[in-house]
Order: sequence, then structure tokens, then C-alpha cells
Amino acid sequence: METTGKPKEIIGHLMVLSTIIIYSFNTNFMKILMPSWIGPHGLVLLRCTMMAAGFWLISLFLPTKGQAKPTKKDILMMMLGGVLGIGGNLLLYINGLNMTGPVDAFVIRTTQPIIVIGLAVLLLHASFNWYKAIGIILGLAGTVYVSITPHAGAVKDSVTGDVLIFVSSVFNALYLILIKPYTQKFNSVIVMRWMSLAAMIITFPFGIHQVLNAPIFTSVAPTHIWLELGFTLVFSTMLAYFLSLKALVYITPFVESAYIYLLPITGAIVSIAIGLQKFSWHDPIALVLIVIGFILINKKTKKQVKELRVQS
Repeated sequence: METTGKPKEIIGHLMVLSTIIIYSFNTNFMKILMPSWIGPHGLVLLRCTMMAAGFWLISLFLPTKGQAKPTKKDILMMMLGGVLGIGGNLLLYINGLNMTGPVDAFVIRTTQPIIVIGLAVLLLHASFNWYKAIGIILGLAGTVYVSITPHAGAVKDSVTGDVLIFVSSVFNALYLILIKPYTQKFNSVIVMRWMSLAAMIITFPFGIHQVLNAPIFTSVAPTHIWLELGFTLVFSTMLAYFLSLKALVYITPFVESAYIYLLPITGAIVSIAIGLQKFSWHDPIALVLIVIGFILINKKTKKQVKELRVQS
């Protein structure tokens, strides 16, 4: 018996939602780690090295019988995905985060669905409807509202940091579109193996000096610092990237990128909980706008409903 499209979509949604929760903690943890305990380039190299070592090790135990083998062109394209979506994305994002506040970083990231739509329409001639347009506008309105309202706490603003995070969103959007076909052809671990290798290679010259001289390795660090670094390396680097990639098997790059609208809310909750930001009553207003936006983004048109009924 074949699994219907609906349960498969639910799996994809749950995977992406899990990554959003992980990233909500991770961005705040990285803000604590940098630059006092490790520089941004060093942190990127640690993450890419952990990812490459982990997925190459896991791939050794995968069954090869009946599995499609990637060609040289496939490997090059997957490695390009690693340069864009992992290495380049992390270098830009983490350097930007080092200059700006965590909530600002969450807000800037919400431009990603718009970038994905624009690229998909330009490169893939993707379809579009008014429900998605209105949903994006409402979601963006909610996140902009969070950004422009005054907030207290350990949050600063930097134009350079915001620009770097925006460019990282462009890299990530290109990656989502580029890598989608390969998630259909090959095992997700194999795709991650080649992507993470490319990411480690490209970040090595940037980060090796900061890794060797990082205070976390050259001095005595508190236990919570080691736990936060461990969370970043294992959960955010290994698990979240794998879930994000695997979700593309079940949902489109647009739907996955649209979940970024949750970050300003979930991320702010974590920031408040660990003392990086104080609570503001503006956040629930933004949450309402974002939730309504999500409902509209995922609403199917009458034409789509008819097509699903015919397929079933």
C-alpha cells in the first residue's frame, strides 16, 4: 500500500519544525560563544569538520545494494550545494551574528522565503498564487514589527552584520533550489557527505587559526560553555542540517523556507529565557500575524484541491 501525499507532507513539516526549534537555541548559544570563547571563522570550521566526519562515518555503514551511485557531475553539484548552503552560508551568517543581535538575525532571515520565490520564478518558472503572496506579506509584517519596536537586553544593531545575514539567506535559498533534485535521487546521508566535505574544504583556510587559538581550548571554560558548543556541533550541525535536507524529499523548498517566519518568535522566547532579551508585549502581536501568514501560505487553491482528488 502506498503512503498518501498528506502523511508524507506532515513528516516534512515536522522535520522542518524541529530544525526551527534547534536553530532557536543554537543562534543564542553561538552569540554567547562568540567571540569570547571562539572566533566566528573557527566556529564555522568546527561545525563543518564535525559534519564531514560524522556523515562520512555514517555513510560507511549504509547498504550499497540497489542504491544509485552519483556521477562526477552529481558529486560536483552536491559539493556546490555544500559551498552555498553550508560553508558560505555559515561563514556569512555567523560573522553577521557576531556583529548584530540574535533577534535581528532571526528577523533578517525571514527574507529567505521571498528570495526562494523570486529565484524559483526566475530559474524554475514556478507557479505562484495570491494566498502565498498575502501570507508572506503578513509574515513579513509580523517580523518587521518585532524588529522596529524597541526591545531591551543584550541586543545591538549593525548594518554590516545585517547585510551579511541577508546575503547568507540568498546563499541558503540558492542551495535549497539547487539541492532539491539530488534529495530525490540519492540517500540523504550521501548528499550530506559530499556537501559537508566541500564545506570543510572551503572554510578550513578561514578558521584554522581561530580554532588553534580559541580560548575554549587554551583556557578553562565553564561547563555550560562546553554544553553550548556541544549542542551547536551535534544538534544544530549534524541533526538540523540532516532534517532540513531530508524534509526536501516531502515538501518544496518554498514551504521549507517559509518556516523561517517562526524564528523571530521561537528565537525570542529562548533569548528571553536565557536573559539575552527581555519580554515585550509586541511579540504576541507579531505571532498572530505570522500564524495567519502560515495558514495562508499553506492553503491550497481550488485547482490544487481538484488535482489532489483526481490523483487519489
